[in-house]
Amino acid sequence: MDRRAFLVALTPLVAGCFGGQQSQPTPTATETSEPTPTETPEPTPTPEPEASPEAAQHIDDAQDRLTEAVYVYTGGVTDDLLSVTAETDEFRARDVLLRLDRVQRAIAAAEADANTDEQRATIASLDTMQRFLTLAADAQSWLIDGHDALTEAYTHLDERDLDEAEADIERVETANDEVSEPTATIREEMDADSAAVVDAISGDEYSSKVGQLTDEADVLAALGDDATDLHEGISLIVEARDAVDENRPEEAAEKADQAYELLSDVEDRLDERLSELPDRADAFEDVASDMLDLASSRATTAETVYDNNS
Repeated sequence: MDRRAFLVALTPLVAGCFGGQQSQPTPTATETSEPTPTETPEPTPTPEPEASPEAAQHIDDAQDRLTEAVYVYTGGVTDDLLSVTAETDEFRARDVLLRLDRVQRAIAAAEADANTDEQRATIASLDTMQRFLTLAADAQSWLIDGHDALTEAYTHLDERDLDEAEADIERVETANDEVSEPTATIREEMDADSAAVVDAISGDEYSSKVGQLTDEADVLAALGDDATDLHEGISLIVEARDAVDENRPEEAAEKADQAYELLSDVEDRLDERLSELPDRADAFEDVASDMLDLASSRATTAETVYDNNS
């Protein structure tokens, strides 16, 4: 930056007369005119460089590989992400992640060669969509595991195999824990704007898929709690019957009454859940309906044991 020079006025010097010496005339300061400021020229704008053809090729590769990953996600039949739900049997998260690894390599190569803002913005959107599909595949896998475990828990509860049912319910809880992080990250840190970078996913489909994953995760967590209470209620019926066999009617009646109260509460909750089940979580409709029927029939059993021993 240019600096302006400023002149400082000279201070007059006065010479005195000492010891009879003749005084010298006082010098007069010479005035100096202020210099004319120099105008700073406007900087010449740097022209935007031409887009890197190498980066453009890597971007095309990343887009193509993202499209492939979407088709692998949906089983190769359609590109509709919503067609994959918590009850989809043939979903293979590993295959999706292998395709996404190839997408990531293309993105890294594009980043190294990109030299325009437009290319960098496209690469950022591609990276966001790659992360979205990675997290969605992770969440999808856990939702499917949770749905399978919940279905098996119902079967074992219906067969009074309480130990196996307890192990199944623990699997449901694990799935609930594992699915919470990827769904939260998708919901809180990403948006649909980046979907425009790949033809296989529209902005509306992106938003709907996020809603589906979120709704399914919420329903899985709720039904996991219902399964836990269902297990406890059926266990109380077993204890009541043991008390009957050991000629302890008062204890049998007490256990049966506790079982009835708990199972009736589960029945009411499940009935309400089914009536309010989100359309995007209808993958859980059948197992929730089965659990409702089981809660109702076991509540009736508990009531009978109570009536016979009170």
